[in-house]
Amino acid sequence: MKLVSGQKAPSFVTKDIFGNTIDLNQIPSEKILLSFFRYAECAMCNLQIAKMMKHKDLFAQKGIQLIAVFESPADSLKSSIANRHQFDFPIIADTNRELYDLYKVNPSWLKTLRTMSVKGMQHLNEATKKGFKAGGKVEGTLHQIPADFLIGKDKIIQIAHYGNSVIDHLPLEEIF
Repeated sequence: MKLVSGQKAPSFVTKDIFGNTIDLNQIPSEKILLSFFRYAECAMCNLQIAKMMKHKDLFAQKGIQLIAVFESPADSLKSSIANRHQFDFPIIADTNRELYDLYKVNPSWLKTLRTMSVKGMQHLNEATKKGFKAGGKVEGTLHQIPADFLIGKDKIIQIAHYGNSVIDHLPLEEIF
């Protein structure tokens, strides 16, 4: 059963790609945006990270700590994400899908097929123009669908957004 707004966010303790401990209950920021992605070389995932990084000052102003979760191993995330984006947020390599399972973030072939729309193709075109390789190395579930959780300081989920396609993340305007 999917998580919903008003529900206590499932707590976790894990390591980011650099070995730093991430304890959901110990994050002091006003809010947390926990975003689930596919894999390190996913062009559309990299485009979303780039969009978020454009607004990193606004994230800081609003007291929102971003945490990104991918299925890829740490080494791949370091080379594909960390070396490409100027980021200052934890990235978690969840190769065993423990957080995906905890937050009920599931793959779907039907939702992946929905990405093959005009909007999806425009999104992919935008990603490739920015230098993100279409059809990169798949390290995880090809048909993984993204999800985003805006979590309050009290660790209650304010917004639970499960994507309807590979490009469907919680709109940044809604987060801010």
